[in-house]
Amino acid sequence: MSRPVEAKVDVLTAFKNAFREHPAGIALITAATPDGPVGLTASSVASVSVDPLALSFSVTRATGSAGAIIRSNSYLVHLLDHRHQDIAQHFSVTGGERFTPEQGWTVLDTGEPYLPGVRAALRCRTLQQVPVGSSTLVAAEVLEIVSGESADPMVYHDRTFTRLSRPGT
Repeated sequence: MSRPVEAKVDVLTAFKNAFREHPAGIALITAATPDGPVGLTASSVASVSVDPLALSFSVTRATGSAGAIIRSNSYLVHLLDHRHQDIAQHFSVTGGERFTPEQGWTVLDTGEPYLPGVRAALRCRTLQQVPVGSSTLVAAEVLEIVSGESADPMVYHDRTFTRLSRPGT
């Protein structure tokens, strides 16, 4: 039996293509800083442990909003759903509208910017940071969870925020 002819693709392109086709949940990570609130969209959030409660995420560099977040004493990891597609988009690009009154932001008693109406917002603090090339992998302890109403999830797939319908809807 002969193998199908495969186009030769460099490893970097193949890696990017593989993850472009791999759907990922979307989170918005926010923190308060002396210079004001900061935030970014992340598709790398994953649960890590239940003892201690911990999650992980990665950032492509430890500067700008990402650096401010991982240097903060605490931050919120908002688990987004389809209702937050526009906000996810704004926070995923440089210069996008952030923390506007129209987006509905409030502040928790602990100081972090909070987006009401998300399925869950996990208040975290960094446990460890591991440099990996030009990125940083962050392990964070979950200190508190603010639960909200469930809705159809949203994933990032092929460079697009996509709504997933829940079974039976």
